[in-house]
Amino acid sequence: MRVNRRMLLVHLGCLCLVMASCRDMSLKSSDSQDLGTASTPAGEPAFYVPVDPPSASYTIEATCSVNGSGVLLEGLMAVDLRNTTKRPISVIALRWPRSPKNAMDVSVGGNPLEKHHEQPSNPLIRFFILPEALQPNQTTTIDIDFNMTFQAQSNGDILRNFWHPQLWWEGLPTRDSYRVRLDPPTPEYKAAYSGRLNPSTNYYENLGVTTNFGFFFSKSAFVEERDADGVQVRALFKEDGRECAMLCLETAVDVIKFYKEYHGSFPFKSLTIIPGASRPMGGYPFASALVVIHGQQVFDQRPLLHWKWITAHEIGHQYWGEYIMSGDEGSDYTESWLMIGMGIFADRAYTEYRGLANDKHEAFFNRYTSGLNEYLDTTADAPESLKAQQNYDRNNVLIHGKGYSIVSALRHTLGDERFERLYLHAIREYGGKRMGFRDLQRMAEEECGENLRWFFESWVRSPRYLCYEITAQESKQKDDGFVSMIKVERRGGRDTFSMPVDVQATFEDGSTQTAWISRFKDKMDIRFESAAKLKDAVLDPRGRLARLDKPRPVLPKELPSRIRDLPYNNAWDEGLELYNMAVKYDVQNHRIWFKLGMVIFEGGYLEESLDCFNRVHEMATSVDYDFMALTWMGNIWDARGNREEAVRFYRLAKATGSKIAMRHDQFGIQSSPEWIESRLKESYDWSTVIKK
Repeated sequence: MRVNRRMLLVHLGCLCLVMASCRDMSLKSSDSQDLGTASTPAGEPAFYVPVDPPSASYTIEATCSVNGSGVLLEGLMAVDLRNTTKRPISVIALRWPRSPKNAMDVSVGGNPLEKHHEQPSNPLIRFFILPEALQPNQTTTIDIDFNMTFQAQSNGDILRNFWHPQLWWEGLPTRDSYRVRLDPPTPEYKAAYSGRLNPSTNYYENLGVTTNFGFFFSKSAFVEERDADGVQVRALFKEDGRECAMLCLETAVDVIKFYKEYHGSFPFKSLTIIPGASRPMGGYPFASALVVIHGQQVFDQRPLLHWKWITAHEIGHQYWGEYIMSGDEGSDYTESWLMIGMGIFADRAYTEYRGLANDKHEAFFNRYTSGLNEYLDTTADAPESLKAQQNYDRNNVLIHGKGYSIVSALRHTLGDERFERLYLHAIREYGGKRMGFRDLQRMAEEECGENLRWFFESWVRSPRYLCYEITAQESKQKDDGFVSMIKVERRGGRDTFSMPVDVQATFEDGSTQTAWISRFKDKMDIRFESAAKLKDAVLDPRGRLARLDKPRPVLPKELPSRIRDLPYNNAWDEGLELYNMAVKYDVQNHRIWFKLGMVIFEGGYLEESLDCFNRVHEMATSVDYDFMALTWMGNIWDARGNREEAVRFYRLAKATGSKIAMRHDQFGIQSSPEWIESRLKESYDWSTVIKK
């Protein structure tokens, strides 16, 4: 029995080689890292991971049987592998669980492969030595006889997206071809696959564009089918989910037609929607060309917008993640903020095309900003050490929430036309390839001709956030019209970053005007002239930016470092905010109070500055700090016009006996015993120093 099955595999392998030879004519060699020879120092063949791993062609014939809740899947598989790298491949790795419930025999040309090694730390991966090293541009066929035992779902459905051995390249995804013949256990079952049936071969095929081939069998499902400009669109659903499934099916047809026109093509010849959990909590791309939509049986619990949006959303992921693979995440593109964010933009394009509400996309912003208000670290391009500390719902807050926020902010920055060109360029250039955020940055910079390092460093590689606020607005009549002034400020200090933000003014006659804030200005006074009086002003009127209206309060543990990092010049407003927090938390550090006193003095906050230096005087443990505190208390009384109090504090400073001299270059002065002697004789003109 075993020999006959292997002979069948040899036959399948020959068929694959013939097909692959035609298909592979268009393949180009891809570079791999030059790490020396593909063997260990002792001469034993070694496994290596190419920079761009080769694709494979899987031809599978399998049977599925059910015994109670147990499912037995047995299969024969021929894997056609062409070495498109520049180095010989001596060792292959297969992803297949090491378990008594899973068996696998691997051979080439009828000869069993020698096991290379197994890793106890990774029970899913097995390594095998090829009988001869596969040279660049050569092709071989790996024959695999396998079986797997697993449990059906509690309702009897059978759903799998990992059901056969797969070539493994340390988690890097590849674009593979599949030809699968896998019938359900009995004719009662309805079936869905990641491919479309080819009537001439009776295989379900998905050639050259498959990252993962899945299937779904159900006795209780019904099937409806439609055509979307040549794409077979199917829905499998339960009776109580019929109404929802039909809406999703019709929407899917509309979405695919739109995507084909917008993107130029659809990557698959079929798409199937299958039911998921009982709660309407969204959906997910289960496998290539196979998507799950949850909660179909509780259709009335969500508005129509939800079902139309989630359909467009999941189909969008068939481009971003399936057709274009993640270049930043090696294991699963659902961990890639870029793939998820660009996929969400795809459904945003559809909802805008159909004039649907923007509620769902605002919800993604809210997921992200809610995380900000919880002080979560939302660094998108985080090293593994930081990811381990991001112990929260990264999928919702960071991957989906911030992922879409970054993409939407890039659209805001580039403008609609440039961003659309960038978006379509990315699909053309990276279809069938891996794409990372640095690729996106390069294309964005080529599109606009501007260095966008500031954008990607702020949005992608830091936890900083966007916070702008309209702090003042007024409208005064001038001649026959009005002049309106709107003051906009970036808030939050070092926790935030700057970028161009649009401000829209609405006037009482219904007219509007828009102006842009420069990213090089933290404060900006915007002037509008109009026939009617100003009615209102809003930031980001199109709702493209995920931002906070007010900065997050500084946590007590962060306060000392935030104050130490304050610049001495032009930081009095932020300094005043930090002063109020320092008072609230009763900071006991005289150096912190001295820094605050200097910073807010420049802004004219004399009462608060006086309080700072008085605290230094009370806490100081050295004569020199006491001298400086008393000196500045004298300076403040002088600036307030109270010469008597100023002289009193100057004398107290002199009495300390300190000989210290401290330069204050921001004011062009120096505190010293000589300064005290001069101030005892006459006051200083502080109007040249106080800037506000």
